Amino acid sequence: MKVNLEILSSAYLLGEKSIDSLRIKELVPQMMVRRRLTKASKIAVELLAMVEHFEEGRIVCGSSFGELEVTANILNAIKDEQPLSPTDFQNSVCNTAVSYLSILYHNHHEILTISSGDKTSLNVLKAGALKAMDGDILLLLCFETLDIPDIEQVNHCINYLESGVALVVRVTKEEATFCIQKSEVKGIPNSISEMLYVAQQAQEMQTPIVEVIL
Repeated sequence: MKVNLEILSSAYLLGEKSIDSLRIKELVPQMMVRRRLTKASKIAVELLAMVEHFEEGRIVCGSSFGELEVTANILNAIKDEQPLSPTDFQNSVCNTAVSYLSILYHNHHEILTISSGDKTSLNVLKAGALKAMDGDILLLLCFETLDIPDIEQVNHCINYLESGVALVVRVTKEEATFCIQKSEVKGIPNSISEMLYVAQQAQEMQTPIVEVIL
């Protein structure tokens, strides 16, 4: 089965260590709320501000590693026999970023979070295509935040430790203008590759329509 998705808007962020251009103070003026946000939450907020044609609605979000920094903090606290941070515990789930997004923008619609290793962004596109078949406009998100202490001991192939991609999509009966592939950008996490490719192609086309094979 094939579903064609029109890309209404797209954005992406790549940082070798961190994404320094985030406007988090401007986008989240409440200091107490801002202090609780994870790296991924800040990326999600920035991406939402960058895309168009989406104010509220259903979201499909994907991450292979999830809130890695928070998880590492919890594991280190356990190892050192220290008390666990309540904030870290609260933020340790895979849907933390989109949950903060829904709270900040009063979005009461469905959120689906996907984590499936290197196939994460491909599965986000497939899930988005299925859910968009009822005519809704959806926001698709993928992120990775891998810059934790000693990451170099296990990481030998990822150059961009922080990354995020956002697509605003809807189903169309028009012919597809391109198919899903992996991005040619070297050193990105495999888990964002297909979404990044779609975003890059969309920004070069007047009417970007991607074919999604389910």
